[in-house]
Amino acid sequence: MNVFMDIMMASVFGGVITMITINANLVIREAWAGFNSQLMVQQMLISNAQIVESEFRNMGCGLDVTVPAVTMARDTCIEFRMSLRPDPQYTPSTIKYYSGAASELTSTDNPDDRFLYRQQDGGALERVGIITKFNMVYYTMANDTIPTPVADPGSINIIEVTMEVQNPFVYFIDMSGKKHYASALWKQTRLASQNLRR
Repeated sequence: MNVFMDIMMASVFGGVITMITINANLVIREAWAGFNSQLMVQQMLISNAQIVESEFRNMGCGLDVTVPAVTMARDTCIEFRMSLRPDPQYTPSTIKYYSGAASELTSTDNPDDRFLYRQQDGGALERVGIITKFNMVYYTMANDTIPTPVADPGSINIIEVTMEVQNPFVYFIDMSGKKHYASALWKQTRLASQNLRR
């Protein structure tokens, strides 16, 4: 009888230890997946943000002070002029950034994914990267918000840019069935090109 009880107790303890080990492996795997997912999202965001910030800070560069740098401004789209070469004889280029429609990108699991586009001088569209949000708020020199679409682009002195990138794959699904994605947000408050201060 004692032998039977020992076997039963050993089986119970063995089962508990096995369950703890399996659970620990699942927790570690989930934590590692979350870490990798977040790292990938941050790398994607940094890549996009560096391109946008570098060009936005140089908008209006090489233009005459009487010429407005921004030619069109909406909440998800901006068009501006800048000289890509230091040569004063070089014709300034027109650069346009805007977020595409979510329906254009169906290859990812995330329904909010969309392309961030860049276009130079009305040429072919360049895909800067994949984002979920790209919004801008415009301010005057007096720090007043300008409603979009901006009727007078020459009044823009400061631009606030918000960009969000989410993982294209589901991070986890909660009890209600809602899908969650790892995300990273970049908000450049008061991004002011010196060339906008005219």
